[in-house]
Amino acid sequence: IARKGIVADPPPKPTRERIDHEQVPREESPKRDLDAKHPFPVEGDYDVRASVGGRHEALLLTLWLDGKALQTFPVITEEDTPRVSEMWVHVPAGEHQLKATLQHDDSRPDAPDPEDAKPKKKNQVKDKIEAKEKDEIRDKNLDKEKDAAKADPAVKKEPVKKKPAGRNPFVDHFEIRGPYNPQAWPLTASHKRIFICGHESGHHTPECARKILDNLTRRAYRRPVTADEVEGLARFVNMAQERGDSFEQGVRIALEATLVSPNFLFRIERDPNPNKPDAAHRLNDFELASRLSYFLWSSMPDDELFRLAVENKLHKSEVLAAQVRRLLADPKSMALVDNFGGQWLEFRNLDSFRPDPDRFPDFNEQLRDAMRQETRLFFDAVIREDRSILDFIDGKFTFLNEPLAKLYGIPDVKGPAFSRVELTGEERSGVLTQASVLTVSSYPTRTSPVIRGKWVLDNFLNDPPPPPPPGVPNLNEAAIGTTASMRQQLEQHRASPACASCHSRMDPLGFGLENYDVIGRWRTHDGKFPVDSTGTLPGGQNFKSSAELKTILKSNKDAFARCLTEKLLTYALGRGLERYDKPAVNLICRRLAANQYRFSSLALEIVKSMAFQERHGEAPRAAPQAMAFAGAKR
Repeated sequence: IARKGIVADPPPKPTRERIDHEQVPREESPKRDLDAKHPFPVEGDYDVRASVGGRHEALLLTLWLDGKALQTFPVITEEDTPRVSEMWVHVPAGEHQLKATLQHDDSRPDAPDPEDAKPKKKNQVKDKIEAKEKDEIRDKNLDKEKDAAKADPAVKKEPVKKKPAGRNPFVDHFEIRGPYNPQAWPLTASHKRIFICGHESGHHTPECARKILDNLTRRAYRRPVTADEVEGLARFVNMAQERGDSFEQGVRIALEATLVSPNFLFRIERDPNPNKPDAAHRLNDFELASRLSYFLWSSMPDDELFRLAVENKLHKSEVLAAQVRRLLADPKSMALVDNFGGQWLEFRNLDSFRPDPDRFPDFNEQLRDAMRQETRLFFDAVIREDRSILDFIDGKFTFLNEPLAKLYGIPDVKGPAFSRVELTGEERSGVLTQASVLTVSSYPTRTSPVIRGKWVLDNFLNDPPPPPPPGVPNLNEAAIGTTASMRQQLEQHRASPACASCHSRMDPLGFGLENYDVIGRWRTHDGKFPVDSTGTLPGGQNFKSSAELKTILKSNKDAFARCLTEKLLTYALGRGLERYDKPAVNLICRRLAANQYRFSSLALEIVKSMAFQERHGEAPRAAPQAMAFAGAKR
């Protein structure tokens, strides 16, 4: 990272690199021309060579750079002579497009067919067979000519041109040598941001090092730094220069030291009473800026947050509210979708899911990506449009491309690009009926009402069931859909009292989603059995479909709001919730309901909460017990 960030190395020495034509079977001819991108490390002179393969013909080869023809060469036609065209060209640093094209040179004759010039080895038996075959072919051709002449006396015998042997001519490879007379490495954007003193290379002063490192470490540590911290890093610059390295190389070493410092690797929050869990203290504005930016952006604070922290204004309620809205509106908030949303809705598990290809041949990588993207765009729309969090249950819109729309049976969506689609009917709404959620809550060969029910309990109601007791028998996989329905199998499973306590809560929720197969496609039958999506929740509420199930979940909006609040607060704090966090959760939920459950209200109330703006100490942990060796007295 330090090497890429700071340009300090001398110009590179000349090297030789080769770009080969795409390989094809030996009996086939490659494409005639060669077109390739190549990174030229620094500005300088380069020796570019293009080699021609295939039959020896009279050809002209043209070398191109970035779409501009540089020079045209006649290609040598003599046998056993390398057919290489070479030219020197001055190239700026960066990636450039190289191209070599071939065209026939009508001003020169082609080389003779090499097969005719080769001495033939004598093989009397083979020669007799080949002579006989040639005679037979000649006789047949003569008969055809006679018949044609009888039918039409105007027909004249045309000489048959012999097809040259070998592959068609093609540009076989480029060879690039250089750089010669190289200029210095181009300064990167990060280099310019680091060297803020404004001096040219070779004209830096000791004060430059301190100025550069003060600015660098303040951003890396996300807080003001002390003079001792800067002086400690400046010593690396001095030591590098004493051993003959450049000033820039010294700053690079200091940057390496910065990047391995705990102050950079961890978000350190100083606690005056670290061993007292009942003692709380407020974060300073720099610590608050870091909490806020890593919560919503998964990245360090930007210049505006730093400025407000320096001015000691960030903690003010109206300033903090404006910053929350600014960060949510920024494209960087997609990190919240990917990191929090990927954990909460579990769509990050799509990468490891492999449906049975024999049962679900329509599933491929493009469909997997489309499933993930639908949920990402839906979550992003809730944030950017400041929609109600209840849309996660029953939002009447989504984002589809053609493959996913085809899976859903939704017409008039064409192409790979995603577009917003307003949903009608009862089959799709919210995230529960999105293919990403339905797929990660299934087995590769079949759906699982148990997993889907557990998913709803955990992610929508924050009431996950305990792990199953040991020794629980598996379902009869062979019977599902053939001799017994999924519902019948699970009814037998719930006959055990040890299983009934949890399955009576999970299974009905999962039954409500049984109209969707493993990859989220709508279905009415599971094998030869009709799908029965009815269920009764433990509270006595009945439903007949996924739409009615979502109506029940949405009617209990406070339970869902509390679930999402606790999960998002856990993510924001980077720790599990404690007993002393309960008042903060209660207050956030009340204010969220008063603001029509808007997502911005949830994010803002979390940031305003004492749980987010304060830090508690931790109780000292007991020292681990020494383990007794086998055979020792106890």
